Amino acid sequence: MARAYTARIKKLKAEVEGAEEVIKLLEEMGQKAEEVLAKAAEAGGMVALSEARRRCPVKTGRLRASLTLTQGKKTPARANVRIEHGKKEYYGTFVELGTRKQPARPFMRPAVDENKKQISDAVTEEIGRAVGRAR
Repeated sequence: MARAYTARIKKLKAEVEGAEEVIKLLEEMGQKAEEVLAKAAEAGGMVALSEARRRCPVKTGRLRASLTLTQGKKTPARANVRIEHGKKEYYGTFVELGTRKQPARPFMRPAVDENKKQISDAVTEEIGRAVGRAR
């Protein structure tokens, strides 16, 4: 009997101190706060994506090439680093989490866990840049 394995999605939530004040300030300045936050989320996501690509085990290079950054559909101020796989890249979850016969070789989770400060800094810098331009 075949068994299916699923991976739990772990999310990194970065909170910006004073975010409500920043949103209010951006709205008062006529900028759409959602656009600024979406750019900030993308900046943080790019840090995680580049680190995941650097850490990704390479045999053919297809798994590394399948790593992408997408914006949240319902919440644009959210960035997701995903394995967008075709028929041949389905094994990314098995590499990350392992199987009964193959040990785990995590590359996605450590890319986030070990770079929380850099991700947070990228988000903060992007918001600061937007606020600085608007002043």
